[in-house]
Amino acid sequence: MSALNELVARARGGDAAALDELVRSVADDVYGLALRMLWHPQDAEDATQEILVRVVTRLSTFRGDAAFRTWVFRVAANHLLTTRRR
Repeated sequence: MSALNELVARARGGDAAALDELVRSVADDVYGLALRMLWHPQDAEDATQEILVRVVTRLSTFRGDAAFRTWVFRVAANHLLTTRRR
């Protein structure tokens, strides 16, 4: 089991430290994607926070069919595309 998958399992089990580490492990990548798609640092920061909340609240829906980072990027991309349309 990969380190991220282990963190996901521990976070799902209620381990707050694992959840914190999991979020921190993807936060910079999510911000980078948000900045590339939205171009404005403040908008990217806001979107990153919204995406990370969405990742945390929907962690139970992660099935493991793809890598955790792939799932996070899909969640992020969907959110950012919706944000750009507004």
